[in-house]
Amino acid sequence: MKKSHLAALIIASLAWLATPSCAPAKAATFKIIISGPDLPAPLEITDDQILNLSNVWSGQFLDNSHGHPEKPPERLAYELSFYVKLNEDDLRLMYVVYYYPEPSMKQGQIYLPGHREPWYYLNIGTIIRAGQDGRWNYAAPAWEALIKPVIAHTAGHRQSGP
Repeated sequence: MKKSHLAALIIASLAWLATPSCAPAKAATFKIIISGPDLPAPLEITDDQILNLSNVWSGQFLDNSHGHPEKPPERLAYELSFYVKLNEDDLRLMYVVYYYPEPSMKQGQIYLPGHREPWYYLNIGTIIRAGQDGRWNYAAPAWEALIKPVIAHTAGHRQSGP
């Protein structure tokens, strides 16, 4: 009888440890690291307005109102790494996307990695976006209005520097 109680306690403890905490779903994006071919160094975004629209679970950085772009951009895109602070000592990479800001006033595009691509398993471990993973999507106008000038300003400094 004692062995069965011990076994049940061990199984219950292991199940509790293996169960994902609900805290990450409520955690906000803490920072975004942007890297790209025309940036002198990775750019760290900590602006509250941008981060509020960059929650990886709500997906407010994506515009779902009118389908997917007909063709992907022809240039390389920026890689955006979304970090979430799960607790005081646990800052964790939770999501990675590729962002292509259109040089004109047209809406930019965001690529969510698909099956067998880098970052896919990290992303679907956070949230699965059926019909969007592995595809180019439009960037949300409100999010893009904030992040696009920051990237352009930093990339512009490199281009005008020595």
